Amino acid sequence: MAKRFIDTKIWDKAWFRKLSTKNKLVWIYLLGKCDHAGIWDADWELAEFIIGETVTYEELPDIIKDKMQYIEGEDQYFIPSFIDFQYGELKEHSKPHMSVIKRLVEKKLYKGSQRVTVTLKDKDKDKVKVKDKKKDKHEREKDFMKKCKALQEKNGFDNVMLMKFVNYWTESNEGGSLLKFEMQKTFDINRRMTRWKNNNFDNAVKKESFLSKFQKTPTGVYKAWCTKCGDRQFPNNEYQIKQGSSCCAVDYSPEKLVNV
Repeated sequence: MAKRFIDTKIWDKAWFRKLSTKNKLVWIYLLGKCDHAGIWDADWELAEFIIGETVTYEELPDIIKDKMQYIEGEDQYFIPSFIDFQYGELKEHSKPHMSVIKRLVEKKLYKGSQRVTVTLKDKDKDKVKVKDKKKDKHEREKDFMKKCKALQEKNGFDNVMLMKFVNYWTESNEGGSLLKFEMQKTFDINRRMTRWKNNNFDNAVKKESFLSKFQKTPTGVYKAWCTKCGDRQFPNNEYQIKQGSSCCAVDYSPEKLVNV
């Protein structure tokens, strides 16, 4: 049975505390299921089975996505920070490191005497790319809208549905550098529009909008109030919000009701 180190201080780190319960499990799962070189075979179905909730790359928060590197041509992800924590700087003459280096070389991830993590020079390059993307964000939104309109009639979208689809997929990340559709591993507009209509995602957006009214605590749970007795409660996820209050079994309110 393989064993590995885990950072006992991870529970004190702000980025981890702010994750939802599900995403905390996802991150621990990735660290536990990746191989000795930090490479994870992207078996999303197994991840869902183990965690007990829907798990997709698209739904992962940016803080986790930023820690995962997609391996081109493979349905795999590399977690650079895994190498840093488990081994420190890899040494080619260290026996425990040799198999790790061999695995990274096979995947074209090894940088010789450099640390496996991104170098400062690479980060500077990324900053330039981000800056360039910010400049043409409006143009990219317009281009996406144009492509969607060309497929509107084919997919039976009315104007309202089209705008909801476009607004959903052109939401930018926290830094404003990427639009939502650009953060997907693959994105075929025609297929996405077909799926949107067939799965009634139009109503799902309304549902998501309702959920967004509930604020989260720093630990990732929701703040909600019973609409009958006014008791403040902390549901963990969407399912618990949908179930209603545990005290009176009525709907939750995202805000404290004055008259209760």
